[in-house]
Amino acid sequence: MDSESDRILHINQLPGSFVSLDLLSTFRENEAPDAAKSVAPAISALLSTPTKSGVDALFHADAFWRDQVSLSWSLRTFHPTAVISATVIPLIQRAQIDPASIVLQEDQIIVIEFPNGVSVVRAPFTFRMSNPKAQCTAAFKLIRMKNGDIKVFTVTTSIEELDAMPWQTVSPAIPTEIPSAVPQSLDVLVVGGGHGGLSISGYLKALGINFAMVEKLPAVGDSWAKRYESATLHTTRIFSGLPFLPFPSDYPQYVPAKLIVSYYAKYVRDLQLPAYHGRECVSAIWDDVQAQWTVTLDGAHGTEVISARNLIFAVGTGGRLPIIPDFPGKDSFRGESLHSVAYKNAASWAGKRVAVVGASTTGCDVAHDCARAGADTVMVQRSATRVYPQAHIAAIQARFWNAELPVEAGDVMATEDPVVLQAELSNLVLGRLKDSYDPEYYDGLRRAGFLATVNGPIHEQIFCRGGGHYPDIGACAAISRGEIKVKSDAKIESITPSGIAFSDGSKLDVDVIVYATGFVKDSRTTAALVVGEAQAAALEPVWGLDPEGEVSGCWRPSGHDHIWFQGGEMQTMRYYGKFLAMQVAAEVVKIRPVPCRR
Repeated sequence: MDSESDRILHINQLPGSFVSLDLLSTFRENEAPDAAKSVAPAISALLSTPTKSGVDALFHADAFWRDQVSLSWSLRTFHPTAVISATVIPLIQRAQIDPASIVLQEDQIIVIEFPNGVSVVRAPFTFRMSNPKAQCTAAFKLIRMKNGDIKVFTVTTSIEELDAMPWQTVSPAIPTEIPSAVPQSLDVLVVGGGHGGLSISGYLKALGINFAMVEKLPAVGDSWAKRYESATLHTTRIFSGLPFLPFPSDYPQYVPAKLIVSYYAKYVRDLQLPAYHGRECVSAIWDDVQAQWTVTLDGAHGTEVISARNLIFAVGTGGRLPIIPDFPGKDSFRGESLHSVAYKNAASWAGKRVAVVGASTTGCDVAHDCARAGADTVMVQRSATRVYPQAHIAAIQARFWNAELPVEAGDVMATEDPVVLQAELSNLVLGRLKDSYDPEYYDGLRRAGFLATVNGPIHEQIFCRGGGHYPDIGACAAISRGEIKVKSDAKIESITPSGIAFSDGSKLDVDVIVYATGFVKDSRTTAALVVGEAQAAALEPVWGLDPEGEVSGCWRPSGHDHIWFQGGEMQTMRYYGKFLAMQVAAEVVKIRPVPCRR
């Protein structure tokens, strides 16, 4: 089990990197088929009758093997080759791969030229395994050394479909009767009806699993409808859609909250999901003998008691529990104060003095909203914010998510490789974009006193810090123009009756304080409120990277065989959600192998 001390604090702590360009030669496109075919027999032997000598001969010494459920029944990244030999060989033997099923997909062989100049041949294979019976894929990325030797640099093995619970078509043309009350007996109860709950529900529906989704808010989409009115996606429309049913193509590039609400309602309606709103999951008691949860739901429909074999918590990475730091004197403030979760708009604050404590995405959004409403707005920045100009986010996402490429293909291309390699490329591309961008963008922020971090991969903020970044959709220009003032040169010493006192002796008198200070990062906190501290004590930390570069506790075994977590940002929930759904499906039909834990 992971512990808090196992978490990676910075991406650069992860082991491994790309092979030096000095040791490699590049591939031309016409060389890809022959390169893949030259190693195909050795790859087939590896997948059917693996040996250490076979691994050593085929792989580069610093290679990676990333497994997405097919062999490990978890999410694991094995590195270097010595670890691959020791760990993956027994997993391949356990899986019982049919040698006759191992097929190189020749029409899908391609050369990939990474932005750092490393050239690889992607050689995709399909195979079938018998324990349990399933269809899988293995994407081998090959490098060529200066001496002409072709070596495997990365492998990603992924489960695609279980024989015992194959994917089904989900369509409004196939009617489904949804009971008016939550069914009394379920294989899976999804707790949370936002993007995470809807995305995993779409996959469960496509697998034919007996499930229901419950949400404490009264209507579909309320998780967005009840946010501040100016809320909008900071990622592109194509990047951000749910599985099976993307955002409508006539929606804006950055979808506003009101349209997200409509989209969610359409998703539930078109996929005919068993979604039950206005029901809060208040407790779940595990019965070892019956191997099920007894779940109590409370809401406008009264108290309902149901049984469920599995719980999937889809309550957001932050678990919906807001944090307001316990600043001395916080309760003495005579003005209006609130956490950003309660913020709607600044219409009544025109002409008032507003302090926004926090300078990440929500803090920037709220401050921008207040400034546009005519409030005298000061952003109190407690630590540096990683800033990405909107054009840079759009450019990166358009490489993989665009009108020409199926969303699923973009997800695989962008996400299949080990996170440490994804981050290295992200850092390089963002750095090049920064260097080519108008320097006044960054200079204006510095002159305004805004602490902007402009180097490093986006993976650092998403997976390690769980925040601390701002994909800019307008606030940075307002900061540079002075429409949003910034206080970043001192710590908050206390909250006074009239405002905020700082460690440098200065004071800020305000009428309103908005705390854009985030949420509890670990969803175990929310789970513990439902399942109790004793059951929650077995759970791994949820979110943050483990030493292999995989996200802890989410989309993988949690430490309790019947508790699961779905979270993250929208694309990762879509990509990894299908692996979570197949793990749950295997558990439901009782064919899930023992997960390979670190």
